Amino acid sequence: MIEALNKGLGITTLAYDSDLGELVSALQRNIYAFSAAKSFTQMKHFRDLMIGADGKLLEYGSFRKVVSDQGYIFNNNYLKAEYHVAKYSAVMANKWENLTSEYLEYSTVGDRRVRPEHARLDKFTAFKSDPVWNKIYPIKAWGCRCTVVPGKAQNAEKTMTSIEAAQMMKPLIKDTIFDNHVGKSRTVFTDKHPFFKFNNKRATWRQYGLKSEAYIKEGNLPTFEPKTREQYFEWWRNQPKSHSTGIIVKDVLNREILLDEYTKGMMGTANRYFRDHVLIGPKSSEKRHEFAWLAPDILENPDEIWLQEKQTNYIKYFEGATIKLVIVDGKRAKTMFRFYEVDSGELSDARSGLLMYRK
Repeated sequence: MIEALNKGLGITTLAYDSDLGELVSALQRNIYAFSAAKSFTQMKHFRDLMIGADGKLLEYGSFRKVVSDQGYIFNNNYLKAEYHVAKYSAVMANKWENLTSEYLEYSTVGDRRVRPEHARLDKFTAFKSDPVWNKIYPIKAWGCRCTVVPGKAQNAEKTMTSIEAAQMMKPLIKDTIFDNHVGKSRTVFTDKHPFFKFNNKRATWRQYGLKSEAYIKEGNLPTFEPKTREQYFEWWRNQPKSHSTGIIVKDVLNREILLDEYTKGMMGTANRYFRDHVLIGPKSSEKRHEFAWLAPDILENPDEIWLQEKQTNYIKYFEGATIKLVIVDGKRAKTMFRFYEVDSGELSDARSGLLMYRK
C-alpha cells in the first residue's frame, strides 16, 4: 500500500525538506493505520472460522482450506481495489495542492466503464474554492478514474449547478470512505471504512505477541555512558549540520528525521527547538542530557517503532534504561523520555498503536 502511494506521487525516497513532505507523511500515517485495522479484522475473522457449523473446532486440514479461501479474498480481491484507491488518492491529493487555477473542471475517462453519475459530472466547472468539491472531488468510488483539470470561467455551472452536483453525489457516497476530499483531508481510508469500525481500540504490545520489558531486560542489551549537560551541548556542536536548522538523520525506515537546531515559533518562542526543548518541561529533573545524544542511534537502530494518532514512538532498550524518542508530523523529533519503572503504564502506552517496526 505504501508502494501504491509512492507510485501515485512518483517518489522513491523522501528528503526532509521536500515539498511533498507533509502530504506524504499524512497519507502514510493513514495507510499504516488502515493496514493495522485490516490485519486485526482478518485475524479476528480467521479466529471465528476455527469453529465449524456444528459448533466444534475444525481439524487443521479443514481450517487451512477455509483460511486459504478467505485469505484470497482479503489479500487478492480486496487488495487490488485498495491498491488502486491508495495510488489514485495520492495522485489526486498531490494534484489538489498543485492546481493554481481559479476554476476546476471535472473530467472522466469517457469510456463505457464510467459510472452514469460520474459521466453526468463530466465537464462540470466551478471555482476551486466552491464547497461542491468537498462532495465530488475524485475519487468517488472503487475503481474510479475521474480527475480534475484547470477550468474556464465561461463554463462555470453550465452542465448543472453546484447544488445539483453535490445533491446527486451525496447519496452515493453517504457513510462510505468516498465521502471525503482527499486533497483537503490528506486521508485515503477514512474511519467510515468497515475495518476501522471493527477495530476501535489501540492495539498493544501484548496483542502483537511481543515480550514484556522485564523479559527483554534479561537479555544482552547495549549500554550507554551518561553525558553531562556540557558534554551534550559539545556533542551537538560537533554533529554535522546537514540542514539549515539542525541535524538530519535517516531512520531505519529510510525516512529523514529532523533534530531541530532552532525554529522560531509564535511570540518569538522556540517551540520546535529539539536541542534545548528535550532538556526542559515538567520532567526536566529526569536529566535528559544524559541520553539525548542517543537520538541518532535510536532512529537508526530502534527496537520498536509505534505509530499513534498524533506521534510516532521510537523505543530502544538499554541495560538499565528504556528510552523513547517522540516524532511528530512524521519527520520532526520533539522530545525524549527515559522509563525507570519496569513495565510501567507509561511504557505500555508508548508500546501501543500500529507496530511499524520491530528488531
